[in-house]
Amino acid sequence: MSERKHVVEQQGGVSFHREIPATRKAEDFCTYKVSEQSRAAFRRVCMSGDATPDDYRHVLSAVMGRAVVDDILNL
Repeated sequence: MSERKHVVEQQGGVSFHREIPATRKAEDFCTYKVSEQSRAAFRRVCMSGDATPDDYRHVLSAVMGRAVVDDILNL
């Protein structure tokens, strides 16, 4: 996703310009391609409350990318 949104904030008479990623819509996702393993991890994280650290890592990797999660965790 390369769409960016230009945001201007006024603070103390100064304008701050930022480029931020545009918000994704449900139509941007192909949920029919999500594996059953990923669906199960998402359910445990978001619904049932019995998620393991591996479930959280799996879900965050699906959203942000494995390399980003590994970098954050310094793996």
